[in-house]
Amino acid sequence: MKGLIAERLLASLGFGSRKDSRKIIRSKALEVDGQIIDDPNYKFQNKPEFIYVYGEKTPTIIDLYIMLHKPLQVECSHRPQHHVSVYSLLPERFLSMKLSSVGRLDVDSSGLLLLSNDGQFIHHLESPKRGILKRYSISLARPFSSDQEQALLTGVALKGERNIVHAKSLKVHSPTQIELEIGEGLYHQVRRMFAAVGNHVESLQRIAVGDLFLDSSLSPGDWRFLQKTDLEKLSFQNTKLFE
Repeated sequence: MKGLIAERLLASLGFGSRKDSRKIIRSKALEVDGQIIDDPNYKFQNKPEFIYVYGEKTPTIIDLYIMLHKPLQVECSHRPQHHVSVYSLLPERFLSMKLSSVGRLDVDSSGLLLLSNDGQFIHHLESPKRGILKRYSISLARPFSSDQEQALLTGVALKGERNIVHAKSLKVHSPTQIELEIGEGLYHQVRRMFAAVGNHVESLQRIAVGDLFLDSSLSPGDWRFLQKTDLEKLSFQNTKLFE
């Protein structure tokens, strides 16, 4: 990004329009490498790794790839109806950068949620052809039987769905604690699958997407940027991201 103009950089990072960005810069709120930048047309020879806006350290990441530990009672929607939006847990400027969740977790489910503004990345993870699995940790209301296990592995019919769905893998940790992998991302799929075999999900946490597991250092509501190794676990590459 040689010759990058200051106001364009701020706008690309979600600080508003070019006009908004000019106001920020002229108010002397932009600092780079200890230098106050007050000229909106200031040209960076190379994109700085970080900038400070109103004293807040901001990485100059334009392509967003984010891991969030979704809490319970939070909606994966830009227009929540009954609970707070998951996007309220992230910097407001990300909304201007067209951030979206990769699939959803319902309000009664928690765990790993990936978000991005890269349509190619979202399609990569959501496309059934890629075969990227989602892994869940599940607590059941009633003991899990061998017949239920066999039914889930063989496949069950869900109301309103054309195709039979089945667990790609299943681990029984205790009579009521199950770990399950699925390939689809249908509405309330895991809960509906267990209901179809006569059980009931009491709690549900997504713990992995592909080979990428929820970071154990993230408390509910916390988030971090994905690193190169994270993207590799998802079999995705962005050659420009880590130059």
